[in-house]
Amino acid sequence: MPGIGNGLRGGAFARNLLSACGAAVTAPANGLDATPGIVPIRVSVQPIAEKFELPGSKEQDARRAGLSLLFAAGGRPTVDDIAHLLDSPQSGIPARVSHRPAEAEGWAEILVSGLTFDLRGLSPADPARFDAALHAYGFEGSPPGDELEAVELVPSGHIAAGAGLRPVVRTLVSLAANLALRLPMAAVAWYPARTVMEPRYFSRTAFNWLSGGAFPALGLTALVPADDGSIASAGLSHFIGQELRLEGREGETRAEAVKLAIRVVDYLMRQGPLTEPQVIEGGEGGLLAEPSQVGNLVWVWRKRA
Repeated sequence: MPGIGNGLRGGAFARNLLSACGAAVTAPANGLDATPGIVPIRVSVQPIAEKFELPGSKEQDARRAGLSLLFAAGGRPTVDDIAHLLDSPQSGIPARVSHRPAEAEGWAEILVSGLTFDLRGLSPADPARFDAALHAYGFEGSPPGDELEAVELVPSGHIAAGAGLRPVVRTLVSLAANLALRLPMAAVAWYPARTVMEPRYFSRTAFNWLSGGAFPALGLTALVPADDGSIASAGLSHFIGQELRLEGREGETRAEAVKLAIRVVDYLMRQGPLTEPQVIEGGEGGLLAEPSQVGNLVWVWRKRA
């Protein structure tokens, strides 16, 4: 199976990434009143491709809300490996294998906090299919460009229809973050935002969010700079039903704009979707946020004195 960039125009994913400045939240933030810690990382700046949609079956909807655990060729775990890991008291993962067909089928159902998730593409079966990523976060250099194999983690059974609900998403992310710390992954791909993350970066930012810190806007969403200085989100609609567009300001660096967009995404994740215009206090004079009357978009710009 091709590497992360399979399906991108022009060849391998690593050759299609364009360097830009970005920022990753590493400390809790409350709306726009807190200043998050910033760690420079590489951010891709390709324009968003055609809208990522699949036909609307429950299985396809669940898959669209899941993620892929990416391994080097030949490195995928078996069902026995997963069962042994989850059964081990040393793992500390509050999950167990609740259903496992014949090993050759390459999948298992995992029970976590009363919710079930499917791991598909386990060895010795064929790897799961995974879609091209458009945005990469947390890698010191280029993302892995060699051939990778995917194990898919998606909501299953009765929860598939509610795959986008907050408790389901948080449980899914928690399970994936635990697995990423304990399995030899090369990357984690998050479908709703078409992102790919370095595994330890993914786990660190996920656990920070799950413990009450800032939402990982560079990972569970993507923030895409435009030539006019504006920043557009991708994947935020999976959580609140709306995407963000932050208007640029003359003289502002791209890193500064991304930093502000991170804080706005965190604010929206805490407050929920906007239904009417409002002022977001904080920063230099605050911000004006207004839901678009056409499409699921929140426009944000600086409040003028």
